[in-house]
Amino acid sequence: MPKLDRIFVVLMAIFGVMRAKNYFFKSTSSVVPCILMALFFACNNQKEHPKASLTDSLPPKTVMAIFAHPDDETTVGPVLAKYALISDVHLVVATDGRYGINDHSGIPAGDSLVVIRKKETACACAELGINPPHFLEAKDGLGLNGKHNFYMQAAALKERIHAKIEELKPDVILTFGPDGDTGHPDHRMVGLFTTEILLRENWANAIDLYHFGWTKEQTKKFPKDWGLGYVNPNYLNTTIHFSPEEEEKAFSSLQCHKSQFSKEAFAEWIAAERADTTNVLYFRKFALDSALLNAF
Repeated sequence: MPKLDRIFVVLMAIFGVMRAKNYFFKSTSSVVPCILMALFFACNNQKEHPKASLTDSLPPKTVMAIFAHPDDETTVGPVLAKYALISDVHLVVATDGRYGINDHSGIPAGDSLVVIRKKETACACAELGINPPHFLEAKDGLGLNGKHNFYMQAAALKERIHAKIEELKPDVILTFGPDGDTGHPDHRMVGLFTTEILLRENWANAIDLYHFGWTKEQTKKFPKDWGLGYVNPNYLNTTIHFSPEEEEKAFSSLQCHKSQFSKEAFAEWIAAERADTTNVLYFRKFALDSALLNAF
């Protein structure tokens, strides 16, 4: 029932009772409180559906952010810094990043790069104020780059994700959605594996899963060659605001990843973010429809 119709019905009911008891003109002062109560309950009985915010309720005890590579946490850095102040925040890195070579660093692919990227990620976590990172040690590319066996890598990684969830017992998990941020197959697979495990183990109702997503408008502040995916805002039902201080922590953590970004790239990224004063990131909370159907 629309709000005004509900108010009208309640007021008419009150008026009818008063009239039947010849009460209306005897005690006008009592009518006003009744009307005010009717307006209060009618207006507050509406079922609104605003965008959810993790800060609208008690903060989660434990947050687990799981991403593919040893620099993917930069995407949600300000949010991790924000929750580091109120929750136990853990970063889980699925692959070792051994093939993430860049001309500016001159570091070859392989074990030496793995060691360096682990140190960079530890640095980033310290700057964000969260726990030291957890490394699941899957091979970069998961075999999709033709360098390893995908089925073996996928099976092993899923078991490690499962074990890490059991170990950390998170209330909230953050990961990539189907767009995978840049569309990178590793990004997509890690988000997919995490979602698969929650469904497989009947954990989807016990653990709140959030898929990160850009809006189309947000992607415009970054270079086009980043190839960022985006989600229609109607489906990004969780809005997380962050402070300038939390954003600065994210900038400091970003600059730990020197093997991945040149000084010029750091400057360009940070300038783009500083120019965007909205200071907000969006997520889509994974939800299941409990209705049981027998047809599509």
